[in-house]
Amino acid sequence: MKTTPNNSNNYAPTAPDAAKERRAWAIPRWLLEGSLIVVSVALGFAVAQLGENRANRELVARVLAGIETEMMQNLEILQPFVPAHHLWLESLEKIDRSGTGASAFSTFFAARPAMPAEVSFPLLRRSAWDTAVSGGGLRLIDYDVAALLSETYRIQEITTANIERRLVDGILSSPAIFDPASSVASFQLLQFTLRDIASAEAALAEHYREHLPKISAAVSAAR
Repeated sequence: MKTTPNNSNNYAPTAPDAAKERRAWAIPRWLLEGSLIVVSVALGFAVAQLGENRANRELVARVLAGIETEMMQNLEILQPFVPAHHLWLESLEKIDRSGTGASAFSTFFAARPAMPAEVSFPLLRRSAWDTAVSGGGLRLIDYDVAALLSETYRIQEITTANIERRLVDGILSSPAIFDPASSVASFQLLQFTLRDIASAEAALAEHYREHLPKISAAVSAAR
């Protein structure tokens, strides 16, 4: 009797079965390739963020170091004027206010003591601060540090405004200070203006001394 050969072990997949098998292997490979792409993109972003953070820290350190240097220079410029202007005020207090026959200008500057520089008032710098504000470096600085810097430079601005607008462009630009007939009123105005200048200078010097250690600490932390 002729038997039919058993071909179960020699089964050859049909075309549809082979296609299904290829698709089954293609899905995991697609997931693997996609995962590698996602990981590489994420790694690229992480490296870029790391580089940006390092660059920001370096920028903050440069900005704060520049402001620290500027404030130290301003304090060095300002400190000698504080006692000199107080001495000037004391000399003005001793002058007879009923009138001396001289102009207020002559009387005011005749009482001026020796100044620590060739000028009667300090010339304070603020280029480092202006650069930090206009260049966007200020937004990277710690809020508390930025706040105390803003407060300090605001007092510096008031001090400078008292000198420039109220004194130089104000009373000193008035013809009345050269008129002996107006000497009493003009003298009092000059005296009041100098008192405001001296008060602002003393407050500014105190702010410099108070905040410079904090700025130095912020510079060290940013490096």
